[in-house]
Amino acid sequence: MTRKENPLEELEKAYRAALDEAARQLSYRDLSAQTLREKLVKKGHSEDAADYAIAYLQARRLLDDSRFADTAVRSYERRGYGEHRIRQELHRRGVSREDADAALEDFSPDPDTLRALLDKKLKGDASDPKAVQRAVAFLQRRGFSWGDIRQALKDYGTVIDES
Repeated sequence: MTRKENPLEELEKAYRAALDEAARQLSYRDLSAQTLREKLVKKGHSEDAADYAIAYLQARRLLDDSRFADTAVRSYERRGYGEHRIRQELHRRGVSREDADAALEDFSPDPDTLRALLDKKLKGDASDPKAVQRAVAFLQRRGFSWGDIRQALKDYGTVIDES
């Protein structure tokens, strides 16, 4: 005769399973709380179990959106993205505005990165205005501000007609 589990044991088992899956997900890479919650629910865990796992991990500082934001900013910066695009990615991943602001507080685009991106698009020839416009649009899509782009173009030896 099999022993029938009581509802509390079943609930504890579900919470433990969600916590185990959350730990497994975090072992691969750092995640925001929102992203982790979405992954847990997608894998079939109840919303309550996902919330329990997140609260448990946050209480032990194993899940921290501000740490995730700092790591993400460095990663996107290395890949050549500007502040606007990084902020957009943090928002998409569920990082609060306060955590994003704190992570981006000291952000300043690297002039060498901007130059390398311009080189990639212009191939050393800034004489074609349409090519320059395409390079500007490329940098804007990567999240760089107009001020940063204008300075990069000036450093590159070209100016853009702003009329």
